[in-house]
Amino acid sequence: MLRTMITDTPFELKWVLQGRLCGQWAVDLKEKWISTKSTRAGRKCTVDLEDVICVDNKGESVLLEMVAEGTVLIANRAYMKHVLESLNEPQK
Repeated sequence: MLRTMITDTPFELKWVLQGRLCGQWAVDLKEKWISTKSTRAGRKCTVDLEDVICVDNKGESVLLEMVAEGTVLIANRAYMKHVLESLNEPQK
């Protein structure tokens, strides 16, 4: 299960994710991300991953898409830091 909470202010859109960023939940997040594109335009966007407990390839793909659009990903726990670092490594 993946819980998504969005805080919408005039200058920022903050997403907080909790749970598993895997499989269909990653697909659902991508659909939500695409559907909110117009509301994100011109505003800072951050995604808090602190309470995400696992990420699969689909989840990594969604995170890469978010980063490509200028989103700041926030993670303090070791697991998510490792996931974010692996996203920045060149693919073999």
